[in-house]
Amino acid sequence: MNKDKKLNKSIILKILKEYNLDPNRYIIISGASLVLQGIKEYTSDIDIAVDNTLYNEMLNKYTCTFEKYKDGNKIWYIDNIINFSNNLYTTTKYIEIYGYKAQSLDSILELKRTLHRPKDKKDISLILKYLDTLSIK
Repeated sequence: MNKDKKLNKSIILKILKEYNLDPNRYIIISGASLVLQGIKEYTSDIDIAVDNTLYNEMLNKYTCTFEKYKDGNKIWYIDNIINFSNNLYTTTKYIEIYGYKAQSLDSILELKRTLHRPKDKKDISLILKYLDTLSIK
């Protein structure tokens, strides 16, 4: 994966429209959800949690590159831009935004607190700062 990519809100929405996946069968998670919600400006890829049917359809329709195992589940890339798996689909809380399901902030916090990566610590800080501004208003 190229970490130098800078996907902003409009680019993410354009890519999702181009792939034309059924928006009822996946949830935009992690960094891409933060970008869509205006918490951060850019992300380097679009992570999605998909239902089992869409997972199998994507594996059959696209040339997918295996990235890693996470909790015994395979995580894949399509075109080095969309990262997908089916392991979080049923447990991820989401909001609806721009016609898509996007992981809720509390759900992102929960996920990122378990990952312990430097980039996740930065995202946690951004989320908490954003939530603080909401409580001030």
